[in-house]
Amino acid sequence: MCRAMVKNKKISAQDLQQSFESALLIMNSPLWGAYIPVPEEVASFYKEKTIARFIAQINNRLTLHCAIMPGGNQTFFILMNKANVKALKIEIGMPVNVILSPDHSKYGMPLGEELEALLQEDTLFEQYFEKLTPGKQRNLIYLVNKAKSSEIRLRTAIVVAAHLEANNGQLDFKMLNEALKQK
Repeated sequence: MCRAMVKNKKISAQDLQQSFESALLIMNSPLWGAYIPVPEEVASFYKEKTIARFIAQINNRLTLHCAIMPGGNQTFFILMNKANVKALKIEIGMPVNVILSPDHSKYGMPLGEELEALLQEDTLFEQYFEKLTPGKQRNLIYLVNKAKSSEIRLRTAIVVAAHLEANNGQLDFKMLNEALKQK
């Protein structure tokens, strides 16, 4: 069991877990889609402990790496993409049970073996990747991981590496997307 020291008191991983009931809702926004509102007391609990990344267990059916996003006016939410909504097999407005635990992984989401192998082999790519912001790192990890086959994940990782190396570590998503279309 993971334990941390906070103000001379041992805190277990169980003590950092929060659960709540909510509903799957849709945002009236061209940028965001489905989301799960997070109670203010849950968001405040984690903010107080400076925990920003989570593993969410939703309806005992879906596990995902996520963040609690601020919605303004003391509202908070977890974003849901179409694939996650489909995996839950629920519709907008239906109730959900959520269990949040801190995500202690290096990048805040799982690193696929193809990307991990390329990072280990290509030191220049690794240097550029590590200098990116955590959000950009997660975007690239997601981009690679979303491919269904190992071969396509590897090809995507190679295109990402070539893009960073050709641009001296600068990430241009528009250029990267064009390069990915040509892979």
